Amino acid sequence: MKNLFFIAAFVAAGIACSLKAGATELKDMKYVDARSLHIIGMPYETPLADYARLPEQLREELRGSLVSLGVNSAGVAVRFSSDSPVISAKWRVRNHFSMNHMPDTGIRGLDLYVLDGNKWRYVGTAKPGAKESISAFVRNGDNELKEYVAYLPLYDGVESLEIGVEPGSLIEKPRNNSLTSNQDKKPVIFYGTSITQGGCASRPGMAYPAILGRMMNRETINLGFSGNARMDKAMAKAINMVDFHTLVLDCLPNMSAQMVRDSAEYFLRSILKINSEKRIIMVENPVFPNLFLDKNSSAEIVEENSEWRALYDKLRREGFKNIKYVKGEGLIGDDSEATVDAVHLTDLGFLRFSESLIKYLK
Repeated sequence: MKNLFFIAAFVAAGIACSLKAGATELKDMKYVDARSLHIIGMPYETPLADYARLPEQLREELRGSLVSLGVNSAGVAVRFSSDSPVISAKWRVRNHFSMNHMPDTGIRGLDLYVLDGNKWRYVGTAKPGAKESISAFVRNGDNELKEYVAYLPLYDGVESLEIGVEPGSLIEKPRNNSLTSNQDKKPVIFYGTSITQGGCASRPGMAYPAILGRMMNRETINLGFSGNARMDKAMAKAINMVDFHTLVLDCLPNMSAQMVRDSAEYFLRSILKINSEKRIIMVENPVFPNLFLDKNSSAEIVEENSEWRALYDKLRREGFKNIKYVKGEGLIGDDSEATVDAVHLTDLGFLRFSESLIKYLK
């Protein structure tokens, strides 16, 4: 027993020394402000705040909940090139809170992907600590120049962010246009609920707009607002301010059938008035596992989907052939294993959802 005690103490001391050395090492890295690199997922020149997702111009027209959620950095990411074998992040969040059904790494952490040929590969997560965090994505890389994208927190806002590399290493703006927009490759907007925002992904890159962005190698704009995808008039204005390629509407889980009747047609027509030739994808409610027993909710969703489909049919009859419709069956699989709480998706659920939608986007 005594020998086991000494072994445990030795191991614990070694871990402590390693953590201390790692922390000192990270503090000595060369840090650059992420804003000096290339930020994607922020379509507005004057956002509500740094790394925010909605325009300052509409602040007075937005409900308070949308302003609060609009400064969450879901879908915002930083693109850069570097030859550093160690890459880290130093960041400060606005709220520093946790939830009982979602990992902190998804709520307020960051994760990093590297471009391998034409495929983006996950390589590491910067794990959050207190309100201010410093953490490494990668510690033992090589000195080859590579393209990276780091996704920002999903359910917290970022007040400041710096990317760290070893002293003497290069870090600069990306050398190619992967995941970035231009006139020939415009972004895809996703407007929707907490699921669109990323609840409950284990890390930011597993939110489905981010997964689909990598699948298409195209910039995506995450306009997911937890509990608040209600087709507000101000949100139609916000969408119309962006020169997008495709708009995905995935807001039914926050709507009732009456809300669809009251708001959906005005919302869609407001967008079509300015973007009549652009592709719009209307997504039904997924078949969530809780509907198997909850007959009241099941009946409500059937009614919602019916109203949504009727609007789609009406607009198609009027000649809007650019509008596509996605049914809910099979979007997250049919084995009931894709959610955390029978509604919000796990990483498996997000991957399945993305694989279901990609055919409509490609």
